[in-house]
Amino acid sequence: MIKVTCAIIIEAGKILAAQNNESSDHPFQWEFPGGKIKRGETERECIVREIKEELSLTVEVAGELMPIEHDYKIKAIRLIPFVCIIKSGKLKLNDHLAVKWLGFEELAKLDWAEADRCLLTKKENLQLLKEYLGK
Repeated sequence: MIKVTCAIIIEAGKILAAQNNESSDHPFQWEFPGGKIKRGETERECIVREIKEELSLTVEVAGELMPIEHDYKIKAIRLIPFVCIIKSGKLKLNDHLAVKWLGFEELAKLDWAEADRCLLTKKENLQLLKEYLGK
């Protein structure tokens, strides 16, 4: 099972979603940005590094959601979600086609990669997200 972190970046009451590029394992689907944990790296170090690489942003971890496990048949992953806030940087797409800032009610409208969709259907995660958004 591959350990993968993802960032649920919150700013001004909105959540950042990123659209995968055409060469991704999940082309054109939406995801919370992040990636695989490297050897010797902690989960928190991984998400900070990945967001810097993918979006040119420096983030701070504000909290965690419940991880989920998903089998894509070509790979099985454990998706470890962190709620993050932007500390510095200017958003630049280094790995994605597009980003959207969404309100909580808009999250269900996107075509999410399966693991990210599972993350958003977990009751505990939805409740935690509402708390982070102040709802």
